[in-house]
Amino acid sequence: MREQVEGLKKQTFGGLQPQELHELEERLKRIRELSADYLALMKRQLEKPASKETAMAEKLTTEKPAVTLPGKVDKIIETPDLDKPEKAQISVEGADTLYKEIRIENELTDEKGKKVRLKEGAEVDVTVEADKSATVPKGKEQ
Repeated sequence: MREQVEGLKKQTFGGLQPQELHELEERLKRIRELSADYLALMKRQLEKPASKETAMAEKLTTEKPAVTLPGKVDKIIETPDLDKPEKAQISVEGADTLYKEIRIENELTDEKGKKVRLKEGAEVDVTVEADKSATVPKGKEQ
């Protein structure tokens, strides 16, 4: 029985050494992990409600170089001055530790043009985009 298994392995894997077989197994494992991550991301994207802002952002993304990072609203900061709007503090995933928190005015516009505000704990996307003229190919100097 063991001889049959070894014979099948040799036929299937062309007589690979144990180390080579291990490397291939690790590579396959990583491919499976990446595929699962990709499918989960696609599922989340499909579950998000489509809006005019989302469609506009997707259009702009194709026209301008951009990066979008996930974030979370850590807290809402009230201001004592009634003339100044409250702020939303957002932690940006993937940013350097010292620079991962940004504060923005907590005033957005929904798909109907109404003013809305973020809630504490809300999951958000932070997009940075630039005109093509403001960028250079990676690896080249300015």
